[in-house]
Amino acid sequence: MQANERREPFEERHFTVPELAEMWNLSREFVRQVVQGEPGVTEWVRQQAGRRRYRVLRVPQSVAERLYNRALGRAEDEAGETIAGTWDPRTRGRLVGRRDRDREARRRG
Repeated sequence: MQANERREPFEERHFTVPELAEMWNLSREFVRQVVQGEPGVTEWVRQQAGRRRYRVLRVPQSVAERLYNRALGRAEDEAGETIAGTWDPRTRGRLVGRRDRDREARRRG
């Protein structure tokens, strides 16, 4: 690899665990467990004698997309159908699939 071919560390956006948790509407602890140990996630650990350990995780956008697509793939497999959803502004930008729309229609009567 030549020097001019080297990837710069900041070519893509890096997300914090709270940012991903808010985007995906999941708890911070759940997101932390999902991203921890995933290839490409940067982890900094600081521990001082007699004090608690601090751990900072940063998730590159490509890794976040890979994890999200992997989760969507599992959801499609479990549902046995494609989650072909529509963008519904009433759900604050959440992708709404057919199952959600059908459930909402049954609830309304």
